[in-house]
Amino acid sequence: MRNLFDPHASNVFLKPGEVFVAKRPALVSTVLGSCVSVVLHVPRTGMGAICHAMLPSGAKDDDFRYVDKAVSYLYDRLTSMCGGPSGIEAKLFGGADMLNSGVRNEDVSSVGRQNVEAALQVLDTLGLKVSAADTRGSQGRKLFFYSQSGEVFVRQVRKSF
Repeated sequence: MRNLFDPHASNVFLKPGEVFVAKRPALVSTVLGSCVSVVLHVPRTGMGAICHAMLPSGAKDDDFRYVDKAVSYLYDRLTSMCGGPSGIEAKLFGGADMLNSGVRNEDVSSVGRQNVEAALQVLDTLGLKVSAADTRGSQGRKLFFYSQSGEVFVRQVRKSF
């Protein structure tokens, strides 16, 4: 694995329901199950943003537990800091089916699936295409986002009971 340590970057652990917008280099890590992280990055400025959203949609504008609110907030902040939406790259991670009991019912949409669909819908509404994604499945993920380069490294996390 590549050494991600950078003495000039701050290290941040993103908890569920939080967002992080970086003007300066930062290494952001988080752990995802059915939650999703959307990463936005502007290569020309080296600025980036990430969220850790838990549920597809919510009513309150400043509640970042919800995918729709968190992604819209990241986009608004990044576009205001960078002078517009030009050149924003989007990446999407997470949305696993963590509570799979072994019986699949295709008629019932899991929280993970709903989170991924909500993120794709918001990104589409904002006019952003997803350049990289690692979503769904039955295992969690540990994610590392380097805000200056926009690189994201993902490691599968095994269940332990």
